[in-house]
Amino acid sequence: MKTPGSRIRIGLAHGSIRDFGTQGETKNQIAPDRARRSSLDYLALGDWHGTLNIDPRTWYAGTPETDRFQRDEPGQVLLVDIAEGRDPSVIPTRTGRFQWIRRSWTVNDQAGFDAECDQLLGSIDPASTLLELSLAGITSLTDRVGMLGRLENDVGHRVRYLDVRSGDLVGRPSEDDLASLSVEGMLGVAAAKLSASIETGGPDGLIAKRALERLFVEYSREDRP
Repeated sequence: MKTPGSRIRIGLAHGSIRDFGTQGETKNQIAPDRARRSSLDYLALGDWHGTLNIDPRTWYAGTPETDRFQRDEPGQVLLVDIAEGRDPSVIPTRTGRFQWIRRSWTVNDQAGFDAECDQLLGSIDPASTLLELSLAGITSLTDRVGMLGRLENDVGHRVRYLDVRSGDLVGRPSEDDLASLSVEGMLGVAAAKLSASIETGGPDGLIAKRALERLFVEYSREDRP
């Protein structure tokens, strides 16, 4: 509806736009063309936590500080210049201190993994970065343990927060891996049996993979002359 005597009309609303990409039903749905329907010069929306442009007169500013991992640009405010008879000028301005980033790496050896780590750490401010890292690939057991060890003992101490998802990083014991355990006699027997179970696959193979990795880690931690 028209506002008598008005020159500039600004709307404020909290809710979701239809076909917004979220799952489930929303209790406060807003039409994508609400600004046009209501003859608004600008419609400022809240609910979505990242900056999002719906149309020239409709924007989600998002939260001034990032609070989750997401794709849209969080941690910003909007500088809006509104004048009668034209679309507003909207300039996103960063205010957030922390950056939440997701990375997915496919790695097959320690050298490739170290290169990815070095490149990442050189491109961010680690102390203000929260990192969700997904690893995939097939490597030796030695390299898998080494990769996870660097994340735990190095990268994890540099960044603000680290969430590692390594379920798709497969560590297959090499002959050298098994040889390093065989010198201990019974350890070698256990490692060989676990390795055979891994080759068989299935639920028991998954358990055997975790057990062999744990055996290798604990053996590697021991102080040996």
